[in-house]
Amino acid sequence: MNIFTALKTAAFTALLFMLAATFQPISAQEEGLDETEDVACEPENMTTPYDAYADDSVTMDQIRIWYDYGREYYKKAQYGKSEDNYSKALPYFWKVVVNDKTGAFKVVYGKIVDCYLNLNQPDSAMLATYRGLKLYPDYPSLHYHAGYLQKNKGNIKCAILHYEALVSDETQNPDALKNYYMVLSQLYLQLEDERAIDAQRKVIEYDPENVEAATTLARMMDFFGMDPLKAREEAFLKDTTNVLNARQYGMIAFESGQYDKALRAFNAVLVQEPENVEAFSYIGRVYESKDQLSNAINVYKKIITIDPDRLNTLCALASVYGRLNEFSVARSYIRRAINKDAGYGLAYMVMGEIYENAVMNCSNKREKDGYSYDDKLVFEMAREEYRKAASKDRNVASSAQNRYNQLAPFIRTKADKHMQGNRDTLKDGCYAWINPNM
Repeated sequence: MNIFTALKTAAFTALLFMLAATFQPISAQEEGLDETEDVACEPENMTTPYDAYADDSVTMDQIRIWYDYGREYYKKAQYGKSEDNYSKALPYFWKVVVNDKTGAFKVVYGKIVDCYLNLNQPDSAMLATYRGLKLYPDYPSLHYHAGYLQKNKGNIKCAILHYEALVSDETQNPDALKNYYMVLSQLYLQLEDERAIDAQRKVIEYDPENVEAATTLARMMDFFGMDPLKAREEAFLKDTTNVLNARQYGMIAFESGQYDKALRAFNAVLVQEPENVEAFSYIGRVYESKDQLSNAINVYKKIITIDPDRLNTLCALASVYGRLNEFSVARSYIRRAINKDAGYGLAYMVMGEIYENAVMNCSNKREKDGYSYDDKLVFEMAREEYRKAASKDRNVASSAQNRYNQLAPFIRTKADKHMQGNRDTLKDGCYAWINPNM
């Protein structure tokens, strides 16, 4: 199993645990709540002692003064992490919002909510949020706070209303919309509502290279008794020029092990978008899965001509060359990746894999079973690469640490070192590519 397959398997296993949790009925998350029962979203009583500050004679200049006082305490609280300053900011902020009739200071509602959250007063935060929504029902910031608070409280139906409001404005930042759809998809799923599928498709639309999102979609469709591949295949065959349908079909086909179908889908993408690196990447992975490594190399090299800085493709090339026992070439691609980004953990992971493949190659050439002293030295080099990966990039830290630990039984013992005079250089000519001067 190469490092790309190992990482993908680890991610898929984590995804299964995540989906198992979200498939629980709401009653499992909040005792006594019936998922079919309507819940009142707004607080029953939305009055506050600060309402006494409302005064029609207050001028905008006075409101600005209150705002400046509140903002100073708020800034001190943020930078100094002082709960006392959050409390001091609140009276000024409330004076602002109960007297502002123009909407010029609607942003203050969000600051009030933040103060209450930092003071661990979610009910007060909820009240402030809905007070603001009464006046500004289309204000995204308040819908975000309301959705977050309702979700944490277990009021899934209420949370959905606010995330639906957030995604209704498609002029927002695409990354924000993707995240809103991601949450919305999981909320629908908790109600066993098939709208989860459409929401998850929107996640993929905003992030088409997200393999985990495509896997989640397939799992959801399976949960609802649908055939994810069949549904995507039908959409693709109706119009093979539709790039979005082709991408989604190709990703699900690939995850299902239907490699020829995936190949057809991504080739259809390339007809419409000849330099689509995502499509090339999947085609390369298809060839790897079919052990057509020369074809995979050719595809990955095409990607590098389009995007020379694509780090994961440089690592993919290194991995494939390592599988072909062309270790020096493999290392050259890793060096290119590290020169571009020394903190890119996958490069060190693949270098560790290359060293492991080298040990397998050299040890298999000998008649004698077991690992030699030089083999163990190279295992130590692999461990060092995994150590670097774990320390430099948290995205691969867990996998890197696992590989580091798994190689512990194969490194030199004290007895080995004693017998070899603590030698730490390689002598075996099979490893000449590591040290050309040996």
